[in-house]
Amino acid sequence: MKGKLSSVFNIVIAVFLLIAVNSFCKPCHGIMEMPCERSTMIACIVSAVITALNIANLFIKNKSVRTGISALSVSGGVLLILTPKFGKCQIASMACNMKTFPVLKLGGILIIAFTVVFTIYLFIQDHLRNKSHAHTK
Repeated sequence: MKGKLSSVFNIVIAVFLLIAVNSFCKPCHGIMEMPCERSTMIACIVSAVITALNIANLFIKNKSVRTGISALSVSGGVLLILTPKFGKCQIASMACNMKTFPVLKLGGILIIAFTVVFTIYLFIQDHLRNKSHAHTK
């Protein structure tokens, strides 16, 4: 179960981000398409992929596939942090700069942190388990 805890946290964070950027942390919206709207659309796609990967991770037993999903989750977290690089409004007081991007950055940081911490924990636990089995043989 401990191995699946990271996936559960990542699912909750990614779904929260999807809800947030489409409701109470919505980016700017003007008469024409704003650059932050494109960035937010990219962040929504990344959050949806993180959600799907981590739901799959709950059912997968293969360690190498689970490690790959962890790496993709970390990559997704990095993309969420870098979302403003895809386009943002130039005025600091705009909604995207005040709400949307800070929430996405925090979500990306949390996804990276949970994934890395739980992956390292499981790696150490697995290593210690294998070491103790080697001594009993």
